[in-house]
Amino acid sequence: MIRKNIDFGSVSNVNKENKLSHHTPSSIQADTLFTFTSELEYLLPYIKNLCVYPRYCDEDIRYLKIKGLKKIYIPMKCFCDINLHRLDCHLDWYGYYGLAFSKEWGMAHKIQPIQYINPDSELRKDFSSVFSKSINDSSSDNKLNNMMKDFLLHELMYYKPYQGKIKNRNTKTLKLKCFADECEWRFIPDLSKTDFQQVYTDSDLLNAGIINEISNSLSKLPNIGLKYVYSDIKYIIVKTQEDFEKLITVVKQLDVDEITKYELISKTIVWDKAKGDF
Repeated sequence: MIRKNIDFGSVSNVNKENKLSHHTPSSIQADTLFTFTSELEYLLPYIKNLCVYPRYCDEDIRYLKIKGLKKIYIPMKCFCDINLHRLDCHLDWYGYYGLAFSKEWGMAHKIQPIQYINPDSELRKDFSSVFSKSINDSSSDNKLNNMMKDFLLHELMYYKPYQGKIKNRNTKTLKLKCFADECEWRFIPDLSKTDFQQVYTDSDLLNAGIINEISNSLSKLPNIGLKYVYSDIKYIIVKTQEDFEKLITVVKQLDVDEITKYELISKTIVWDKAKGDF
């Protein structure tokens, strides 16, 4: 049910003096944001170019029960804040090649934890009702309504159902998964000043090949990716000793001082060797 008669004027402004001036680490989750990919060849450009690139990812939104919308494509880079000793299950789904950054760095770069939605909740029903009315409203010259559409779309990009079916990146099989186990955070770039749409829908007649091409083009735009410096990296994760040796070859070729190269190598975890220690 949609609550009415909310007095927005009663909500006081946040006092700037009370604003946190430092990062408060979690006592439960890792104070680290990990991002993973399925192949070493996808990870190496992130390291060479000091940039993590977002790509369009398809999201099944049938759980929202919005007429005419089954799937949307959102530009994002996904992270998780799972502790190292619980990462193995996550890697089994999403790949064994990743970078880890401090959560403080991630929050400073506008990376946001997502909200997991119970499809039977009042929150889902309220959102679906308001979103449906907003996108079907023909009064396009209504500034307030356009602002509401933008706000609801922005909310939608940070929603995910509590559970659902998803394809395992490693096995390519479709299985039921509890998405809340992913502890997902998202970086979603603002594409309003580009030729790309902020969100594509299944009505745009897209397929995996087209989305891949669009994502590749997206990575070539300046100021869209997440830029960092090598000291921001907490860990580099690769799967095998062979991967580690290939990584060393790449690191040795970087245009940085020798100390930085040694530090990057020292931050690398070979998962096949280390997983039993966590």
